Amino acid sequence: MTPSPVVGVLLLVFVTLIWGSTFAIIKETIQTVPVPVLLAIRFSFAALALLWVKPERKTLLPGLILGLLSFAGYATQSIGMLTTTASKAAFITGLSVILTPIVGAIWLRQRVPLRAWFAAILALFGLGLMTLNPNEGLVVGDFWVLGTALAYALYIVYLGEIAVHHRPLVLASLQIVVVAVLSWGWAVPELHVLKNLSASAIVALLYLAIFATALVLWLQALAQRVVPAYAAALIFALEPVFAAIFAYFLLGEVLSLQGWLGGALVVLAMIIGELGPPQRDSR
Repeated sequence: MTPSPVVGVLLLVFVTLIWGSTFAIIKETIQTVPVPVLLAIRFSFAALALLWVKPERKTLLPGLILGLLSFAGYATQSIGMLTTTASKAAFITGLSVILTPIVGAIWLRQRVPLRAWFAAILALFGLGLMTLNPNEGLVVGDFWVLGTALAYALYIVYLGEIAVHHRPLVLASLQIVVVAVLSWGWAVPELHVLKNLSASAIVALLYLAIFATALVLWLQALAQRVVPAYAAALIFALEPVFAAIFAYFLLGEVLSLQGWLGGALVVLAMIIGELGPPQRDSR
């Protein structure tokens, strides 16, 4: 099943909405559940949800690479959020918006339209207005989440190159298994906390596993068959906007006028990147 470009864009917006909801949920959950245990349980549940998907030999290597990049992204973000705020984590993760065309240009020698560079810079500025607090300094968690942005940029570019050649469900299931295995290896010293998991923590982990992992990875792989990497990265710039909305309803955080202005710039950047796109290749 290959969606139309319009449906692909809408799917990526939905994926970004789900991602935005995870910042508040993860921030609360890691207060009682160690990061490696959270990732191990999250991706194990997600793997079970896709257990019925039959692996394919040609997808093993791409699935492994995507799994390694996913693990790097999820692990560094979760570690970073132990010491940084959810809003700053959302902004720094958003750096993948501008890193994606740079990574594509360097790694794959892709030609990126000038419009995409301008929109990425505008989105970055909007993200800064929305989430950066001038009264806060840098903490070690900020640097961990910077690694998240780089991992996501690599992931987006690589997925954009290989998604059209592989079944989305197979790609999603394989990378989930890779992350689950790596996470359990990392979680061994923390396994004693499993007997003390609260009901709210279990519900949060199920949501993160089924909706924020299994479902979105499949939808992302499906959508990026028809949406180029630089356009996908601009759509993902909406993540902090959704994160701020969920933070308001779940954590009681109030977005300032400056924050709403930043969110408007992010939306404008997405429109610039998507309306009247430049000539693309046949793929």
